[in-house]
Amino acid sequence: MNHNSIIYQIFPRNHSKEGTFKKIEEDLPRISSLGIDIIYLMPIHEIGFKERKGTYGSPYAIKDYFSISKDLGTLEDFKSLVSSIHKLGMKIILDMVFNHTSPDNNLLNEHEEYYYHKDGKVCNKVPKWTDIVDLDTSKDETQNYLIKVLKYWISNGVDGFRFDVASFIPIQFFIKARQELGNDIIFIAESIYEHDKFRQKGFLVNDDNEMYPTFNSLYNYNYFFKLMNYIKGKEKIDEVINELNKDKNNLRLICLENHDNERIANLLEEKRLSNFLDFISFIKGQIFIYAGQEYGNKHKPELFEKDPIDFSYCNKNIFKMYLDMIKKKKKQKEISDINFTKISDNSLLVKVKYVDDDEEQKQFIL
Repeated sequence: MNHNSIIYQIFPRNHSKEGTFKKIEEDLPRISSLGIDIIYLMPIHEIGFKERKGTYGSPYAIKDYFSISKDLGTLEDFKSLVSSIHKLGMKIILDMVFNHTSPDNNLLNEHEEYYYHKDGKVCNKVPKWTDIVDLDTSKDETQNYLIKVLKYWISNGVDGFRFDVASFIPIQFFIKARQELGNDIIFIAESIYEHDKFRQKGFLVNDDNEMYPTFNSLYNYNYFFKLMNYIKGKEKIDEVINELNKDKNNLRLICLENHDNERIANLLEEKRLSNFLDFISFIKGQIFIYAGQEYGNKHKPELFEKDPIDFSYCNKNIFKMYLDMIKKKKKQKEISDINFTKISDNSLLVKVKYVDDDEEQKQFIL
């Protein structure tokens, strides 16, 4: 995974009307033509039935880590998809949900001791997540089991993993996993924000700087929500700049949207979107695109239902903006230092220094 890699997130169930691996495989030439380096699949495992939300359930409520949801296809279908991704020169990472499982996960019957208990009962720490129960990932036994899960999917051709709510899982687990799996396996962390808020609620929360040595990249949640509030007129650009400068030289995965957050095409008109895409192509970090974003899609697929993305719609102006942004990012030299300075209430100056000692600066109106 390079400093300027382009990651493409796919929600398998909702990537097509059929919602299968085979249909994703058919779409690979189009995806590859965008300039994508890494395909990231949201969880592909069997979903629990107990306390299920919606008709289809959340893919983050997993019943069996070694399974594949039958509606997506078979293991052989998955292997065929992996092979085709590799033939096109791309890599594939899977979403690994190790903070919690569905309440009817087979592991709960076999090893209840692997789970988080409160007042003698298996439960979770976030009350609104009613369709899951938390694992106790501080235990060696739980960690060893989860590493077996990672090894299984690597044996089936996977190049790495995106770890769901990675900040809630002890850093010692990831260090151990990295030591056993090696440095070639991609590790991406969905790192959370508002660390103190969650600690006050009793969560173990890793600081982002603890996670950098083990992960290839962390989510840009350190400033993402400030940026979204700025776009909505709820915060000043000063807040965004302050957050950017706090963590300026670490490698982040830059997203403007994902499956948990609103489609950016709903928030920005075309000219302003173009400015933002130019901005993220210039700053430090890999680019993250959620399938359909590149077409200017405004509908965010429902997490608990069958809700296919409409790829028949394409805003040609927006599509060209994304192609241009990807080309710029892929040509970007590695950055050794970056600084952000406010110019006005809607503009900032970005100064970068590259590892070859070249320097560059650019003004952005956001």
